[in-house]
Amino acid sequence: MKPYYIVITPFFPTPESFRGPYIYDQVQAIMKTGKYEVIVFKPKSWNDNRDFYEYEGVKVYLFTSFQMPSYFFNGATNKINCILFLRKIKRIGIDISNIEIAHGHTSTFGAYALALKRQNKSIKTLVQHHDRDPFTIRNGRLAHWKINARYRAKSNIQIFNQIDYHISISKVVEDNLLAFPKPGKYETYGPYLSILKQVKNLPSIQPKKSIILYNGVDTTKFYPKSGLHDNSIFKIGCIGNFQELKGQIVLIKAGEVLIKEYGINNIRLSFIGSGELLESCQKYVLERGLNNYVAFETEVHHSLLVDYYNTLDLFVLPTCYEGFGCVFTEAAACGIPFMLCEHQGASEYIPTHDAGKWLFKPNDDKKLADLIYHFYQHKEKQTLLYPYDINLLVNHFLTEIND
Repeated sequence: MKPYYIVITPFFPTPESFRGPYIYDQVQAIMKTGKYEVIVFKPKSWNDNRDFYEYEGVKVYLFTSFQMPSYFFNGATNKINCILFLRKIKRIGIDISNIEIAHGHTSTFGAYALALKRQNKSIKTLVQHHDRDPFTIRNGRLAHWKINARYRAKSNIQIFNQIDYHISISKVVEDNLLAFPKPGKYETYGPYLSILKQVKNLPSIQPKKSIILYNGVDTTKFYPKSGLHDNSIFKIGCIGNFQELKGQIVLIKAGEVLIKEYGINNIRLSFIGSGELLESCQKYVLERGLNNYVAFETEVHHSLLVDYYNTLDLFVLPTCYEGFGCVFTEAAACGIPFMLCEHQGASEYIPTHDAGKWLFKPNDDKKLADLIYHFYQHKEKQTLLYPYDINLLVNHFLTEIND
């Protein structure tokens, strides 16, 4: 019998919602290696009567989890939640002695991996960090309350020092993880820097092993398709929730420069996403007379984005606080070059000597306009440093943790 690879995650698609497709793709890539029996566990609320569901060939088991409102004192319920998780493991008949890897996604989910290791010392425990706040102390309405921030940080420090492998989705995420409670070398995001002041005297973690695993792309889902692009227009796409840190307004202002100062009349900006700043972006477009050049598209299922990418000339997301951003490598897999702010996760794919063609400082709409105009004129090919095929990345990752 194959050894078990246990995945414990708060994010995994359902038939009703495709949130967490990158974790689904990662699970599929692990399954394709043929080395493990992969089983996914996902927390549910106490009033959710489901035991499991199936999503595109993957069975997801649900276990009851109690969380404090608004992540208040997050970690306080770890003990009871781990008991409920282990009961679920026992109930479905998993032999803990046959578990080889327990992989938790995001900070507190490392507690579940450690709960399994206490039952079987040979289990390799992993925590994967998807955010530039790897200690997840920025979430919730009372995040800046000092007692709350310190409690949450201490809880995660205790977990992290016991974990066998820390998996970061980029070097900037790893940098923030290892530098904590100080900011990473390239961290400039104000709200995160502000909350670090509440935990500044806490110790750094002493990780046993730290590994980078970039968010890969399933190239059977994202690939170049012909016949979808309108050659009469220059189309720039952007996908992301309309939040302050995503910076869609920066792209809109850059587009305004290209239209009004550079005189490009065949440019079109296309946005997919929702969120609290969508209305203000729409208002800006209307007030500045840009409505003939800017379209706010209806959100589509993740599986349909391949067609969207293939209508583009360029993909831009001016995010200033991004762990990685699968949208960048999804665009690349479709043959579409991308631009983004410097020192973001996906910017690590850009060679240093090409940085001046594709990267810009946060909130610098003038520089972004200049970069787009240069690409508009020259259509230079983008070269990337690393592979983005998720099967290649996962195979290398499994080799590294098994060496």
